Amino acid sequence: MNIKFSYVLVVVITLVLFSSCFTAAPTKTEKKTTSSMYNPFMYRLHPEYTVYCQSENKSLLYTKIYLSELLFSPMGPKKKHRGKIKIEYKIFHPDNLEQMIDSASAEFTIRKQKGQNNIISYIKLKDQSVKKYYLQITTTDMLRRVKVQNYIYVDREENSSRQNFIISSKKNKQPYFKNFFRPDHFFSIKYNKSVDSIYIKYYLKEIPLPYPPFASLKRDKINTVVDSLWSVSGKTAFQFHEKKKGFYFIQTDTTSSYGLGLVNPGEHFPYIKTPDAMVEPLRYLSSTDEYNDLIISTNKKLAVDRFWLDCGKKSSRARELIRIYYNRTLYANIYFTSFTQGWRTDRGMIYLMFGPPKAVKKYPTKEIWQYSDRMNYKVLQFVFNRVDNPYTDNDFVLERHIDFKKFWFRAVESWRGGTVYDIFQ
Repeated sequence: MNIKFSYVLVVVITLVLFSSCFTAAPTKTEKKTTSSMYNPFMYRLHPEYTVYCQSENKSLLYTKIYLSELLFSPMGPKKKHRGKIKIEYKIFHPDNLEQMIDSASAEFTIRKQKGQNNIISYIKLKDQSVKKYYLQITTTDMLRRVKVQNYIYVDREENSSRQNFIISSKKNKQPYFKNFFRPDHFFSIKYNKSVDSIYIKYYLKEIPLPYPPFASLKRDKINTVVDSLWSVSGKTAFQFHEKKKGFYFIQTDTTSSYGLGLVNPGEHFPYIKTPDAMVEPLRYLSSTDEYNDLIISTNKKLAVDRFWLDCGKKSSRARELIRIYYNRTLYANIYFTSFTQGWRTDRGMIYLMFGPPKAVKKYPTKEIWQYSDRMNYKVLQFVFNRVDNPYTDNDFVLERHIDFKKFWFRAVESWRGGTVYDIFQ
């Protein structure tokens, strides 16, 4: 599946978020901030990455670039339009993030072909047989001079870890980069060794929604009760096509905690196209009784329309609230989906309620989201820590604080009153 950032569906308003404290604006000596990387209007480049440990001595970094996001310019004697991309990586030791093991870079000149909407390239990682490490990846559009940085945790020690598998789309034979899929997708999955059997665990039950950002409760334990289990031959690549909604965990050893996780949230995911899909994210804005009434409603579309009309008072305002809220849901699904839908995660919850952060600081083990007022006199920030989760490498948990409570309820009140919340107003 190709998720194309066309910017047609969404009107995203840059808002501010809250933190347990106000902080001063970042100084020049701090680590460089990735500006508005979760705002699809403001951030021009959204590459995707996956690492495949093809053998004990060969690891590959695959990168997918959407051509609509690149700047193309006439080059050469024939003045053909081309783009230029630079991909850099650095490898850091997991126990000492100041220790860089190796680094390299590669440049690519791209010529857009008719009907082509993306390009996939790979470079070989010089990981020197290191079993576990953090991979820092920087992708630069050299003509536009725009760059984006991200991190991947690579685990070559666990035989069942995600990087030991490569997923390919059956349609075009290209590597597949997402950790979610739809019922109409067909894949080929290959393990990097020949084994007798590969096991697939299926979990039907969805994990609970995250607690509010001020709650002192810890996140509920991940559901480990397997609803069904089956095996396929591991001698060669196997075909994967599953229609049932739920989470699929692929392993070579069922006694291991690690594997390849893929979630099937439904036929339209990550888009919000059904009344049921519109009801569920309203849990952040509704009381328990209101939400239960929405869930059991025999006409959910009418119930959702009434909910938003009660908020906006006028149909034009209600439509504006719907557009903003559900397009945030869409992009939360694209950015933050892990072993559950993106809007159901800590980052997704904050994204829906308060909008994309003004700036993001990326580190190997955490993300710091920053929000500032228009004059940049005040900056708010809060921290999402990466969790060592055997099911996914995209799980981040918010550092909660009681100071968030008043801002959370102000946000709910603002939405329910027909206004998108802005903490600095």
